[in-house]
Amino acid sequence: MSGGFPSLTGGQDDLEEGFWSSFSNVMMVILKIFLLVIIVMALNNRKLLDELENSVQAQEVAQQEAESAATQAQRLAVAAQKSAQVAEFQLKANATLEEQLDYLQQRSASLEMDLLRSRAEAEEARTTSTSKDTELSRLQALTQEQASTLTQREQSFSMLQTELASKNTEALGLRTKVDESEKKLLSMQGELTELDQKYQKLLQPARSAKGKKVVEVMYSKSGYSIRKPGEAAAQSVTRAALESELGGLKAQHGTELYVKVVIPDNSGLSYNEAWRFTNDMLTKYDYYTSP
Repeated sequence: MSGGFPSLTGGQDDLEEGFWSSFSNVMMVILKIFLLVIIVMALNNRKLLDELENSVQAQEVAQQEAESAATQAQRLAVAAQKSAQVAEFQLKANATLEEQLDYLQQRSASLEMDLLRSRAEAEEARTTSTSKDTELSRLQALTQEQASTLTQREQSFSMLQTELASKNTEALGLRTKVDESEKKLLSMQGELTELDQKYQKLLQPARSAKGKKVVEVMYSKSGYSIRKPGEAAAQSVTRAALESELGGLKAQHGTELYVKVVIPDNSGLSYNEAWRFTNDMLTKYDYYTSP
């Protein structure tokens, strides 16, 4: 198939309508040309037939006149034997008849020439008609071939569209499976990470203050207090000061800092408040759980 075919995605109905409209216009022009040629040929043939009929009639008239002249010449020859005067008159009449006969013969030859010319023109017209018929047949064959080629292209395009739709559907199915696999993988990775964390905790030694720098932090509804490593008594501080002191100790001792959180029995705190504070202090500053 040759190139130049229109695409394929959205406009197949427009392409068919445009093609059949152009095809109808071409066929209409060809039909008009064919009818015009037939009309011209019919007029020429009619003219030639009229001329042929006139020529035949003229030839028949000439033959009749020639036969009549011959008969008249015979009568004049008989009359010439009766009288010299009649013979002289007859000679003059014969001379006139001979001139008429020569004229008729010339006319007959001219008519024969006209008849030959008419036949030649008729033959030429038939040849032209045959040539036009051959050209029309060639154009019809070419049109059929183009229509067949276009049909094949449309069928191929339809097959390609069907195959593409199938591939898209298959790709979408594969993409869905990939997404599901990725979700499962992420879920498994999350579970693996959680298990690894639990495993790492199991591998770690138990949290112990042995050999560590112990800082004691107390919290109750009345406020906060801190007892630094090596100090005998605790001192009351604000939450901001507490965070600052613990941050300094963390920077100083690093993985050697052990944070001991003390919640007095009469702290007035709820279990959740006590737990959130303890977890916050250990996560931020204790060697065991802080980063």
